[in-house]
Amino acid sequence: MSPRRRPTGHRAVPRRRDDAPPLDGLDTGGRRKEVLSSAAVILAGVLLVIGFGFVATRAMVHKDEALPPVDPPAPALGDLRLPSAGTGLIPLGSASPSPSPTPPKSPVFRSPTADPGSVRITQAEVPATVDLTAEGKADWVHWGLNGTFSLERAAGGGFKILEGAPTAPRFRHELSPQRFSWNGGSPVAVSPGTTTGIRTCGKGNGFTLSVPAGPAPRTLRLYVGSLAARGKLTARLSTGTAGGSIVLDQRTGALRTAVLTVAYHAPKSGQMQLNWTTDATYGKGCGGVALEAATLR
Repeated sequence: MSPRRRPTGHRAVPRRRDDAPPLDGLDTGGRRKEVLSSAAVILAGVLLVIGFGFVATRAMVHKDEALPPVDPPAPALGDLRLPSAGTGLIPLGSASPSPSPTPPKSPVFRSPTADPGSVRITQAEVPATVDLTAEGKADWVHWGLNGTFSLERAAGGGFKILEGAPTAPRFRHELSPQRFSWNGGSPVAVSPGTTTGIRTCGKGNGFTLSVPAGPAPRTLRLYVGSLAARGKLTARLSTGTAGGSIVLDQRTGALRTAVLTVAYHAPKSGQMQLNWTTDATYGKGCGGVALEAATLR
């Protein structure tokens, strides 16, 4: 059946509100496309925001994991600080530490060697005449002028040459081939020359003497003799370790004389001790040593 045609010239009937044409001149299909397009744009934006937030959250989580825990504030003085639970192991030294530098050597200070002093003894022949006053500038002594215990010495010598306790037996003799003279003596002021002296006999017997010693060099001369014996002179310092000895040997009963010169010095003031003793005797007689005079300068 063919549709009814609207009569020509018939007045148009107004359209209902529901049948109003689409806005902006779009039909219903175009409107749907616009809505879907807008929804797609909004959905893409939402997804972009969510994705960015997820990435940012992961980055923050990794950042927090990488950072070490913050140490608590330092305690006040006197408080005990316990190690943090998150603190790593304390690094230990290597098994083969590098050698420490050798410190420079300190200079070694050595104290100077103590002076032992010195003692030097020599032996010589006795001149025919000995002037004790000229030779003994510091002091001089002569034995036996007037008896076994007779002792003549320099009046101004100050008793520098001293004899120790005598040993027995002890005798006066007049056997010296040389003569001893002096002036300014005491108790005998002057002697033009004498051959007297004293002697002993038997092994181990003899004479002891002492003279002052110090840093200044000194010279002592002993006029001695030996008969049928070997005499030995020993000298030693009281304030040092130096010393010395010498022997005078005479096999016969004739008196052999000699001058024993002792040059010495000590590290400080003290004395030099001397022993002139019979070291050995020969034969059956009274062999021993003799002593005539001594000078000091």
